[in-house]
Amino acid sequence: MFQGIAKTVIGDSHVKKGIVCQDSSGTVVRDRFAIAVVADGHGSAKHFRSDVGSRIAIKITAGIIEKYMDRPDFQEQFRQHPEFIIAQMEKQILMKWREAVEEFHRENPLTEEEKKKVPEKKAAGLRVPVIYGSTLLAAVMTEDFSFGLVLGDGGFVVLDQEGKLYIPVEDQNAHANYTSSLCNTDAVHYFEHWFTEEKMQALFVSTDGLYKSFASEEDFLKYHGLLSKMFDDPERTLKSLERNFEKRTREGSGDDISIAMVYRTGHPDLQEGEEKS
Repeated sequence: MFQGIAKTVIGDSHVKKGIVCQDSSGTVVRDRFAIAVVADGHGSAKHFRSDVGSRIAIKITAGIIEKYMDRPDFQEQFRQHPEFIIAQMEKQILMKWREAVEEFHRENPLTEEEKKKVPEKKAAGLRVPVIYGSTLLAAVMTEDFSFGLVLGDGGFVVLDQEGKLYIPVEDQNAHANYTSSLCNTDAVHYFEHWFTEEKMQALFVSTDGLYKSFASEEDFLKYHGLLSKMFDDPERTLKSLERNFEKRTREGSGDDISIAMVYRTGHPDLQEGEEKS
């Protein structure tokens, strides 16, 4: 009933500078639900282990959501208290992510080379989670409802049963060079989320490297329409994503690009680029 595809491509500027890919992506597909997750580690100097932070974010988020979805009474509880349950998920994701990066940090102390990346005057006050800072976007689809959560910049697109593509929620705190992050001390207040009992055909989450490679929101949505036409051939979709992302990062911002999508097998006739009002 459900299918999932995830792809991450390293940014062209990262390749040229010898910087690791800081994006991560993943999906979980089960009989009753499907989960898509992407995370974008921050590129500035103080977040020098953000590639690890983004990988941990994918694992923690997928695991927590999957555990919730496996509860026998989840569907009934979610329909009665969707806001409360999503908020609880967000709190647990933050807590477990911070615990995981602290544990990783204890088991993998900073190397001498890494210590040089932090100015001496800032080193004493640098919180461990900051070193691993990352954004997070997740989308979940079931037979009867869908929901998603966003922390930081990136793209969240839905395709409904009528074939309309639109952006249901986005980060309200992003501006200039700032984005909300898992490492923010008050990150729980920066989550944005969305849910619906309308049947969705597909959900897409992507890092900002993709959105920024388009000239307009309309073009960004149209691209998701093109992807939906390849749903019946996941292998072709993955090859197309890799080729297209490599071209986009080479000719555009040079940033890492990631996308994760979940969808029902079989899809309606798409009204390309039509945004739901």
